[in-house]
Amino acid sequence: MGCGQSATHVSDIGPGAVNGVPKAKPKKGKKDQNRPAEPESEPTKPKSTYANFLSSHNAKLKLETESALRGVAFLNNGFLVVADYHNNCLKLFDASFQYLTNLEFSSAPWDVCSAKDGENQLWATVPYTRQVHRVALEYVNDKPILVDVESFKAQGFCWGVTCFDGGVAVSVKVSVPPNAWPKPPEFQVHVHEYDGTFRRSILYDPETGGAFFTEPKFLNVTYDDLFLLVSDYKLNSVFCVNNEDELIFAYAGMQSPNGIAMDENKDLHVTSFFGNQRVHKVGANGKYKDGLQVDEGRPLFPHSICYRKKDRIIVLTTEHSLEVYKLV
Repeated sequence: MGCGQSATHVSDIGPGAVNGVPKAKPKKGKKDQNRPAEPESEPTKPKSTYANFLSSHNAKLKLETESALRGVAFLNNGFLVVADYHNNCLKLFDASFQYLTNLEFSSAPWDVCSAKDGENQLWATVPYTRQVHRVALEYVNDKPILVDVESFKAQGFCWGVTCFDGGVAVSVKVSVPPNAWPKPPEFQVHVHEYDGTFRRSILYDPETGGAFFTEPKFLNVTYDDLFLLVSDYKLNSVFCVNNEDELIFAYAGMQSPNGIAMDENKDLHVTSFFGNQRVHKVGANGKYKDGLQVDEGRPLFPHSICYRKKDRIIVLTTEHSLEVYKLV
């Protein structure tokens, strides 16, 4: 996702390249962008070999009547930050998922991601103020607090956010003038410098000429920072896109995907409300590998997901809880 990378790095994300020259990329095919793609049939297994349940943590505070957890991210020190869309705040938890403090906003935050250019810092989107905030973990009298350091204005309602070496990508819903011709896509992904300077938009699929996205909810980047990952809720797909906006792969193995995480083995972990498996493990070539089976005793409806390398755990957000699993 860095500015200077090129499509020849396809070999870094999956098999099929010789001497740095990629074989033919997967073809997305032309489609009606106004109609959701049909998700591929989901593999079924009697028991998942994917991850073991460790713990569940109620993130709704005693004084709160409701909560709506969305984006989640680990800081460098292992602490976790989650966006509570209902309560207009970011919540901070320690490495054992015990609540510490929160940071209130004037409006509801949606997504968070770890910052690449600051120790124990993160980026957070607040859609209805159209702002992207840089937030830092600091200490006052040895007590951790979250501090709103700075912000920049997005060019529309901003939802998913991810950070890479050199900038920040944000999924936005822009206002399109009714008489605009040709009419640009309403949903876009914008790339900014760290200081908020607008760099470019990702609008069209260069292969088909059509709009790339219909409802991009969450973003991430591949583990090596080379490619952008976009989950499109209405297109039932997770797209992997390079710096030339070319499609590396599209994973259409689950209905209405939400959050995306990636581990050091370049496996993706994708969440959904639907299906027999609410988290899919997807290889670096965009192919299904495994999934987290639904536990009938405690069915999950996960929004977002994050990964902590030191103990190989994933954390899922539901409306009110943090669900912790250890990868097998």
